Amino acid sequence: MKKAKERGEVKKAEVKRAEALLIFSRLPVGVETKTRLAPLLDESCREQLHRCFWADIFASLLELRDRMDLFLCWTGSGAPETYSHLIPAEFQLREQRGASLGDRMFRAAQDAFESGYERVAIVGSDIPQLRPESVRRGFDALLRADVVLGPAYDGGYWFIGMKKAHPELFDLSVPWGGSEVRLGTLARMERLGCLYAETDAYRDIDTPDDLRAFLAEGHERGTATRAFLETLFHP
Repeated sequence: MKKAKERGEVKKAEVKRAEALLIFSRLPVGVETKTRLAPLLDESCREQLHRCFWADIFASLLELRDRMDLFLCWTGSGAPETYSHLIPAEFQLREQRGASLGDRMFRAAQDAFESGYERVAIVGSDIPQLRPESVRRGFDALLRADVVLGPAYDGGYWFIGMKKAHPELFDLSVPWGGSEVRLGTLARMERLGCLYAETDAYRDIDTPDDLRAFLAEGHERGTATRAFLETLFHP
């Protein structure tokens, strides 16, 4: 496996595909990750859960590697090299840049377009049940639309695909992570005159209720996450 630093140095001439998928994630540092799951889960459990999220979503998205380039855009204390054994070599590493989540998303998308990609999408890492065909549908819809969203059950979105990095889409007047993010983004798209489409809806896992719903729903994907949660709740 290549060192993380080496894997992050990708120049425009190396771009061979038209599509780039950017996974936005914190590093799995317990004190920083999934804080809304405390006090149900302590720091150690939250860190292990985050690692399970990674295992599941990386396994699903690797099925797309023949169509698109894959990136892990990370933030958090520590160094990604510490977690290189968890990150498949197919994922190129990028450090997130910017003060707010919206600013970091815009900059990451803009960097991808400047590298030569024609279609770029950003997804979160807290959907272990994610099916690769949902991402494919999002990129397929992007062939006809300007922007594609994958709705999240909490009122946000888990997928945003675009042909151009519009800064207005990431400069919202509502809190990121809140229930009005998707509606706020739709309002910005309407103002910009963007042709809009959707892919599948998902539940991202942020709260204890989300954990319980994930276990109750019996998804085909997310096996590492399910196995870990079952050891916690049904030992």
